[in-house]
Amino acid sequence: MKRSAKVFTISLIIGFILFIGIALMMRLFIGSDLPVQISGTLLDAVVAALITYFLLAGQTSHEEVKERNVKVFEEKSARFNTFIDKLWTVWDDHSVDLEELNDLIKVVSQDIILYAKPETVNKILSCLIEIAEQANPFASDNQNKEVTKLIQNNIFTIINELAKEIGLGGEITPEINDKLDTLDELVIQKKNLRLT
Repeated sequence: MKRSAKVFTISLIIGFILFIGIALMMRLFIGSDLPVQISGTLLDAVVAALITYFLLAGQTSHEEVKERNVKVFEEKSARFNTFIDKLWTVWDDHSVDLEELNDLIKVVSQDIILYAKPETVNKILSCLIEIAEQANPFASDNQNKEVTKLIQNNIFTIINELAKEIGLGGEITPEINDKLDTLDELVIQKKNLRLT
């Protein structure tokens, strides 16, 4: 045994003997009740130790799960934000060509499917299919307002689904979409005026 363990054991024995001696001298216990009192106290200590052990073990496992969930959420948020940034980059010119669509599909396959719920993945893939139907080998027809609006609505639907998945409160509602369209048209008009 190590020296500190020996000192601890000897101190514990001396303390126990002193406790019994003082208890008998002060007549805290009657001699015949002493074994029952000591047994009861030891049993109380054992029960308290067991309860403490189980509470601490449960708390530790709860903390480990919580820590793991926080790490997963952080990674999920980072990947979703990267994908949303990629969507905005693709949508910047108001058209989606097949190469851009292929890049989006790769990101969904590599990053989003692993972290998103199956319902969210299905909605995202459905939106990408609708976008693919409008895309052509070079670029989608950004002169056709219906096609542009359909692609925009699908991109906004994807963004809303990802925002719901990570519990963000924001959403691109039809009213917000209309205001974004108005702002977008104003910016394009101003750019065109500046170019002429």
